[in-house]
Amino acid sequence: MEALKYVVLFVFGLAFGSFFNVLIYRLPRDLSVVSPGSYCPHCKKHIRWYDNIPLLSYVILRAKCRYCGAPISIRYPLVELVGGLILAGIPFLGSLWGDTNVPVGRVNPIHDAFAIAVVSIFFLVLVIDFEHQIIPDQLSVALFAIGWLGVLFLRPGFSPGWLSSLIGMFALSIFFLIFAMAIGGFGIGDVKLAVGMGAVYGWQQLIVVAMLSFVAGGIVAAIYAVYLLFRRKYRTRIQIPFGPYLALGAIVSVFFAQRIMDWYLAFFK
Repeated sequence: MEALKYVVLFVFGLAFGSFFNVLIYRLPRDLSVVSPGSYCPHCKKHIRWYDNIPLLSYVILRAKCRYCGAPISIRYPLVELVGGLILAGIPFLGSLWGDTNVPVGRVNPIHDAFAIAVVSIFFLVLVIDFEHQIIPDQLSVALFAIGWLGVLFLRPGFSPGWLSSLIGMFALSIFFLIFAMAIGGFGIGDVKLAVGMGAVYGWQQLIVVAMLSFVAGGIVAAIYAVYLLFRRKYRTRIQIPFGPYLALGAIVSVFFAQRIMDWYLAFFK
């Protein structure tokens, strides 16, 4: 029965992933996410329910639109799969967030819902900013609202507290804003996202998020620079959106920030 529970969660999560695809396509284009229903982005034909079954339809249709034959990106089933893994995995991973004394799978439903919402938003930021180099304001606002709902409704040990969240809202966002105005190193979307991140994590865990994000971004930039060097493209300007690395660092920090902080502080004891 325990295994069946996670199978059911995974199946429901696939539906979440299907909706993620709608958001990924429509939010950057300022389109309604409610109406019209799913349609092919190439021929604009309405997609029937039997052609919109997560994972299966991609295989049955052989990665092509039924009507116009246009290719369907591999991103669609991959996002659906991630949606399934998020919903099925949160009862396990949620126990890693915050209070280290909570047994795996024993976190209350409010905490699970909070973790699902936060991870889902950061996953959407990662994919959208990677594809479109934009972070929709709706995601930053949603993150801000969820952060303060967490302050109000999550018990101590899982919430950073109102003061830490308030400081966190300004700590990283002001840093990004100064760089954006001075040298253009960050976009305004990064600044807005940092406000919501501060509300969710508080200033202490936000340090871990920033550290992981800068490390991930620096590694990718260095690899890309070496690649350009070998291709002898010496004057090519490297433009890498930072949002995906912020999102990646934030997702890792959802579950491991406290443990990373404890590990680091142990060196000074």
